[in-house]
Amino acid sequence: MSEAAAEAPKKGKKPILLIVIALVVVAGGGGAAFFVLKGGSAPAAGHGEGGDAKHGEGEAKVAVGKGPITEFPPIIVNLNEPEGTRYLKAVIAISLSDEKVQGEVDRLKPVIKDQFIRELSELNFRQTMGAKNKVAVKRRLLKRFNELLGPDAGTEIFLTEFIVQ
Repeated sequence: MSEAAAEAPKKGKKPILLIVIALVVVAGGGGAAFFVLKGGSAPAAGHGEGGDAKHGEGEAKVAVGKGPITEFPPIIVNLNEPEGTRYLKAVIAISLSDEKVQGEVDRLKPVIKDQFIRELSELNFRQTMGAKNKVAVKRRLLKRFNELLGPDAGTEIFLTEFIVQ
């Protein structure tokens, strides 16, 4: 009986230990997620309210024009991955320089979407991960957009959804 009594406390400690470990892992993951998400939206170091939009990878201040913001329907592409199939779903919105551009954007929406699909399908998985890579993707999309509609037609690209699977 004394052997059974000695076994009982060991069994009771195991579930508590597993619960504590699970809580630490969940809390750590939540803290890491908060840090990453908060870090992506914080102003770049050394830039306050008067920071220049061209410094800090465009993260200190967003260059939103006085014109409208137009959003495209979701785009789903296969990523350029030879090992397997991965998909990217993106919803893109563009801040236009002024109202005059809106009519041309509406007229060329299928062409613009085609260019975005071409650009996004060239990406591989690694090029979609992390804030710096997303800024690079936004730059590439804005460049394509402005090549079609003229320099400075679009002032900023917003990725309102960006999901990789």
